[in-house]
Amino acid sequence: MLPDIRNYTNTNLYLPILAASSIVDTAGLFVWRYTSKPNSPINKWYDRFGLSAYTADVLSIALGVVLTQLVTSWMGGAWNPWVFCGMAVVVQMAHDLFFGNVIVPMIPKGHNSIMDLMKEYVKIKNPGGILIVDAIYMIVASLLTMTFASMSPFSSWFALLWTIYITMYVLYTRPV
Repeated sequence: MLPDIRNYTNTNLYLPILAASSIVDTAGLFVWRYTSKPNSPINKWYDRFGLSAYTADVLSIALGVVLTQLVTSWMGGAWNPWVFCGMAVVVQMAHDLFFGNVIVPMIPKGHNSIMDLMKEYVKIKNPGGILIVDAIYMIVASLLTMTFASMSPFSSWFALLWTIYITMYVLYTRPV
């Protein structure tokens, strides 16, 4: 049984959340760098903003898990890992839709280079694809967090350090 990770005041869960988020984003980064067109918005994101882009992505996933802890704690009820994962998807989709439809359009072009690139994301042909990928990221990050929470802190630290190490090489790989 996967452990209950809803207790957002338990700061011992933050390391597993960060390790899980890093693993998920690095795996995604690897896929995008080797399968996407060089001029795709995702590769432009990583080419232009490098480690800042990666950090923003990891923190977005981690914050999504923490917000899910808050929501599911408030909901109460018996612990169910699948309910947690489902709520993580709801939290992420709410974030994506709000960010893309409210925040990004509010920032005038030329005022923030990250927001300028996000305007390209909002216009892509299949925006549902981004929501599906982000949903997968949140489910996997939630399950990995639960897994790491059941292990010693060494496991989270080791996974986090290896993931960051690998990321430095994958991040600066030129898309093929």
